Amino acid sequence: MTHGDGGANPDATPPAAGSADTDPDAATGDAADGADGPATDDAAELTPGELADLAADDWRAALAAAGELRPPVVAEIITVHGDRGSRAIEAVAEGRVKRYRDFTVVVGYREEHIVEDGGCDCRDATYNLDTSDPSERCWHALAVDIAERVDRVDHHDMWYSEVTEFL
Repeated sequence: MTHGDGGANPDATPPAAGSADTDPDAATGDAADGADGPATDDAAELTPGELADLAADDWRAALAAAGELRPPVVAEIITVHGDRGSRAIEAVAEGRVKRYRDFTVVVGYREEHIVEDGGCDCRDATYNLDTSDPSERCWHALAVDIAERVDRVDHHDMWYSEVTEFL
């Protein structure tokens, strides 16, 4: 859901049964212990070592499981993506990932870049990366990946073209 529109995002995955979005008891932790056991948070169950192992295999899955940028995941992002990973983490921390009705935009150092379907309109993505290798991403696309997994995308209920009219 975007902030202020009062409606659901048609592209969003429906919440799982028993999640805080569908079960009021799940949000407060008052769910009764049933055959499935008590409601638990998957990220809380991961030890730092387990999180590091998961991050080494797939930092995106580890980040989704943790729900926040934790040191083992940050280290793996930087190991895999170097300076691009560092810049992406910085952009997320500074709230520079914006989702509009039509595009997701990352505010860069000199200009804004549109990220759509994992691709970006920046020069790095256009000229330096192997588009046939999905692991090669510019820092703008990595920032979107990170921000989505830690719920740090700044939602705007407007079209990006409306924003560019003011620039």
